Amino acid sequence: MLAFTECVLDLTAVRSGNAELCNSAVSLYQIQESVVVDQISRLSKDWGQVEQLVLYMKAAQLLASSLHLAKAQIKSAKLNLSTAVKQVVKNLNERYKFCIAMCKKLTEKLNQFFSDKQRFVDEINSVTAEKLIYSCAVEMVQAAALDEMFQQTEDIAYRYHKAALLLEGLAKILQDPADIENINRYKASIERRLSALCCNTVAVYE
Repeated sequence: MLAFTECVLDLTAVRSGNAELCNSAVSLYQIQESVVVDQISRLSKDWGQVEQLVLYMKAAQLLASSLHLAKAQIKSAKLNLSTAVKQVVKNLNERYKFCIAMCKKLTEKLNQFFSDKQRFVDEINSVTAEKLIYSCAVEMVQAAALDEMFQQTEDIAYRYHKAALLLEGLAKILQDPADIENINRYKASIERRLSALCCNTVAVYE
């Protein structure tokens, strides 16, 4: 779960709120075009920050759950308080505090946005971290596949692997069995592609 949370935190860095991200958000959440067209340029930065806030909130939730579980297992003596365990708990705690701080910072920045654009908030109540994570994983795979097609192989395996990690973590937090099945199926296809890519790389060097 820590690896998944790290990947989620990485995603916050790229949700910077440019026009492309805003267009992506509009498409993803199916907001009526007539509502957005006249304000899209002014809202692009705000959209990026909204996405960042949603992801930081989800990361904080995951980290809090992991910390609670770790502390409970330590208290019940199911988990030995070794140096390695202490370090993991420390890392979890530091990341949790960071996420909370970022949530507060972004909330302060977005206060004006929310008060002035309440109708937009009402329209995008379907915006969830899960959708953002899935969307980012799909975009990552599509970009890697396109680069692979044009034989631009740098970091392709890393991007496939990271997308698979995101989907693996996503499958653990989703509730709908159908969604979980679809996520696992997509993850399996990525892993097959990654395996084939690794085999081809080995063959080249043999």
